[in-house]
Amino acid sequence: MKDNYSSIVEFLENKGLLTESFDLEFKSAKGGFPKSFWETYSSFANTEGGIIILGISEKDEQCFYDGLPQMMMRKFQDDFWNQVNNREKVSFNLLLENDVQMLEIQEEQFILTFRISCADYRNRPVYIGSDPMKGTYKRCHTGDYKCTPDEVKRMLADSLPDKPDSRILENYTLEDLDEVSVAQYRQLLGSVRPSHPFLKWDDKGLLLKLGGWKKDRYTGKEGLTVAGLLMFGKTESIVEAFPDYHVDYQEIPESGERWIDRVYPDGTWEANLFQFFHLVWPKVSRSLPKTFKLKNGQRHDEGAVHEALREALANTLIHADYFGIGGVVIKKYTDCFLFSNPGCLLISQAQYYKGGISVPRNNSIQTMFLLLGYGEKAGSGSTRIMNAWEGAHWRKPLINVLPRPDRVELCLSMEQLLPQKSINKLISVFGEEITHLYGDGLIALTTAEMEGCVSNVRLQQLINKHSTEISQLLKDLCNEGYLVAENKGRWTVYHLNLREEKKTVQKNLFEETMIPPGRNDDTSGEMMTPPGRNDDTSGEMMTPPVRNDDTSGEMMTPPVRNDDTSGETMTPRGKKWMRNEELMTLVVEICCDTFKSVDEIAAVILRTPTYLKNKILPLLLAQERLERLYPTIPNHPNQAYRKKQK
Repeated sequence: MKDNYSSIVEFLENKGLLTESFDLEFKSAKGGFPKSFWETYSSFANTEGGIIILGISEKDEQCFYDGLPQMMMRKFQDDFWNQVNNREKVSFNLLLENDVQMLEIQEEQFILTFRISCADYRNRPVYIGSDPMKGTYKRCHTGDYKCTPDEVKRMLADSLPDKPDSRILENYTLEDLDEVSVAQYRQLLGSVRPSHPFLKWDDKGLLLKLGGWKKDRYTGKEGLTVAGLLMFGKTESIVEAFPDYHVDYQEIPESGERWIDRVYPDGTWEANLFQFFHLVWPKVSRSLPKTFKLKNGQRHDEGAVHEALREALANTLIHADYFGIGGVVIKKYTDCFLFSNPGCLLISQAQYYKGGISVPRNNSIQTMFLLLGYGEKAGSGSTRIMNAWEGAHWRKPLINVLPRPDRVELCLSMEQLLPQKSINKLISVFGEEITHLYGDGLIALTTAEMEGCVSNVRLQQLINKHSTEISQLLKDLCNEGYLVAENKGRWTVYHLNLREEKKTVQKNLFEETMIPPGRNDDTSGEMMTPPGRNDDTSGEMMTPPVRNDDTSGEMMTPPVRNDDTSGETMTPRGKKWMRNEELMTLVVEICCDTFKSVDEIAAVILRTPTYLKNKILPLLLAQERLERLYPTIPNHPNQAYRKKQK
């Protein structure tokens, strides 16, 4: 007996066992209890959890019941409990009795469901066998993958009672610290807490109280700690201890071009965390509106949004894994802030949004910021950020966890839930009927328009509805022709339905028109003006530069001709204008073997990145001819595209 994927998912949802916030994996049990079960168990435990369904095979989005009787399923159930409690088989049992259920799908046909939660960071990694370096798995949108030794080491380090920043550094002394930074910290602490007892100590004593200097009571060994060096160190000393250390602030203009302001270790300042924070904070906050209020008779020009942003900046530095790669990156756009740091979340994403739990990766660094009034220790940091954004009527903050390498990104958008610009774009696609949709449906569509896609998890963050209700809402929008689904399970995302055949208004919007050479009546940018001339002032047409004397790589000169048959460079086959389908086919060819960025594609086909992102790429994604490098984060700064792999 066979059924499609969606009907089985619906069955599980009706049983209250599944929502799209969970990852889902089907396992066939025809040949016995599957060995791959434990790989998925490990991957779910080390990521965000999920559900394994035993007794269903899956191929090409068709699901096949194994048709196994109750007696066989009971045997598999007993086998599972025997193995999950065997430390030679798996390192940790996460399941309680009610996490494993047997369900009758059809008469005398049963399945087993296993609900696996995300493991506490103190119990990670959850691994198979006796060697974590060989038996640890994690989950991404493509399925289970074996962790590298470095990934395992990072999880093991996070699980230790002693935090990584409390470790004493061999052969590092007070000479490795920037005296100015220590003096400035002391001065700032004195202004915030004039009577604080730490102020009476000399620099070494102050560092000892802060956790920047440590003496081991068992060995008698003492020295500078990781926290002390990162917070107050000289740049060269920090980089010597942490070769991948990097802190970076970038301000990106509305055009999305090269940054217009930047703070990074350029040799003009000591690039420790204390200096970075106090250089970056004024730049982050300067565009925010000033508020006026009196507190204890003193004027304060900062409101809830200021406090939330300062919290986000401090938390990014507090929770970063400085033994990881990629560094701390802060980006300020015209309509949002992006805070990014190496490492994984030590709590689940659900716990982050709920608030009330604080698990810092670096306790001593947190203490140093906390004494200055930054970095909330009571677990209310995320709550403060959420409340401030809700109070400003902005879109709810988005937390993303990226694998390989592990990174955490916090996106703070300053756009309204229903911005008029997005509503106008939806009207241009679907017509005036879009304005008659109820509120939640309109929020779903504007999110898909603004962020490139929408998901069940994302809507849970934006509207006060249960995931089951949101699932139905998204299905209804698909059935009505507004959205199309991509991927499955927790990785399911929904795009605006831009298929030309779906709606008459779309047919008109994306109509393929040939325009004679030398003329451009199409303001959409479909026709390309010959090089050297640009009659289109909208910016949609890109005239290729004739020359590039800038060797920095900031500006790319697209090729006009390709006499090289090696295939290293592609041009649009000598055409200055093409039908939509021809252009889309060319894009797919360019992305045939490797992931290409929007800029790389634009340079070859002689179109602007904006035109590609708004007109071409959504169609190719909807038609499943392309796939994203980061499928669940459409607006990822390093997003790239490749021909859909079969």
